[in-house]
Amino acid sequence: MKQYQKGFSLIELVIVIVILGLLAATAIPRFLNVTEDAEDASVDGVAGGLATAVSFVRSQWEVDGRRNSNVVLDGARVQLDTRFGFPTGTAGNNNAAGMNVQRCSEVFNTVLQNAPRNVLLTQDARGMRYTVSVENGAGGTVIDLNGNDVTAIDLCVYHLVESLVLADGTGVPANSPDKDTNNAKGVTYNPGNGQVQSFIN
Repeated sequence: MKQYQKGFSLIELVIVIVILGLLAATAIPRFLNVTEDAEDASVDGVAGGLATAVSFVRSQWEVDGRRNSNVVLDGARVQLDTRFGFPTGTAGNNNAAGMNVQRCSEVFNTVLQNAPRNVLLTQDARGMRYTVSVENGAGGTVIDLNGNDVTAIDLCVYHLVESLVLADGTGVPANSPDKDTNNAKGVTYNPGNGQVQSFIN
């Protein structure tokens, strides 16, 4: 009796390798973009949550008759500029044109029920999700409730840490990013008109 050995021919192996190569060429790029898509979705989710929270503060201010310089939201007192009715922090100056990094951080941490871990832009950002900064006057001119133009409104900027380059030794962002920095992703908040926008460069 003769024994026959069965196996794949060289042509069959080449065809299988070509098919696997084609599948890999089309599938791998999609998997590489999954991380970037997740970062974009995270930024959009935070922007949506912040916009909703800001509108809650404004709504409470409206319910209170537009008379208060602060409202209570989930057991926390939130300060606001009485010319606009949008949050400006938890203490001190209520001027939307006089924001600083600390007050932008207070808005983020107070109005969001479960704010992502964040630090000021000048601090170690390792292990954090967002950095907080302010762009003085970048919010432009906003018309207040009395019809007056208020110029040089400040803009709060919340950068996604994964989109920044951190210095090796300190963990502080290596450059001073703004909302227009290449590859930067994050959220801006304008305390003059309550506008929240995500940016993905």
